[in-house]
Amino acid sequence: MENEDLEHHRNSNRKLPENLTVTIFGDWRARFVSYKDEETNEDIKTEQHPNHNNPNKPFRDFTVTVFGNRVTTTVTRRAKVVRQWISRIRNMNRYKTDKSIVVGLGVQWRPPSSNKVATLQLCVGSRCLIFQICRSNSIPWSLREFLSNGVATFVGVRNYNDADMLFRDYKLRVKNVLELGKLAGNRGASMEYLASSVLGFDGVMKLEEVGRSDWGHKELTQEQVEYACVDAYVSFQIGKKLQAWKYVC
Repeated sequence: MENEDLEHHRNSNRKLPENLTVTIFGDWRARFVSYKDEETNEDIKTEQHPNHNNPNKPFRDFTVTVFGNRVTTTVTRRAKVVRQWISRIRNMNRYKTDKSIVVGLGVQWRPPSSNKVATLQLCVGSRCLIFQICRSNSIPWSLREFLSNGVATFVGVRNYNDADMLFRDYKLRVKNVLELGKLAGNRGASMEYLASSVLGFDGVMKLEEVGRSDWGHKELTQEQVEYACVDAYVSFQIGKKLQAWKYVC
């Protein structure tokens, strides 16, 4: 979303209330998490796409709608799927200069932080990847190169230890990592605050019980998928709005 489009979005869309009702319904092939605005009866949805009756498929696809923006979210533990995702992102951004590719980056683990990183989430534009890295039998070279070769700027909120944890657990080096609160002049600010003050996205909530849940489980819950996707997507949007690449040395 370009700056002009973002400004139009802020001015033309009514802000959502802080108190949202969560409803889950359907079976594993087509499940939804619905945030319902009780005043207008409008929904913000997380939809799991039909999986062709194959629960052993190497990935699951979701569409997470965040303030009117549809984010295609792929959840996988397979290195091949990660390679394909990175290849698609690199191809879509092939004309951009070094560092100008902004990537929302986050990691999840089951507390305490001495536990290994369980998931790595990346978001560029309307595409998000949730890599169940703790359940993968290999880490693709393309991921190592994407994180470390300096072609992208990685952004997150309160991400002080993310890069260190990725290196500690998987020897993954992440170059050009920026903390968005510091970039916005408010180091330590929450995701909720930055989403509201920078993007005008009121009502973003990161539930503590989801953040502290078991991220190493074989199949992530709908709530975990949404939590990880929103974390990476909102980070991407904030980083893009603040032109984070200009602050990389």
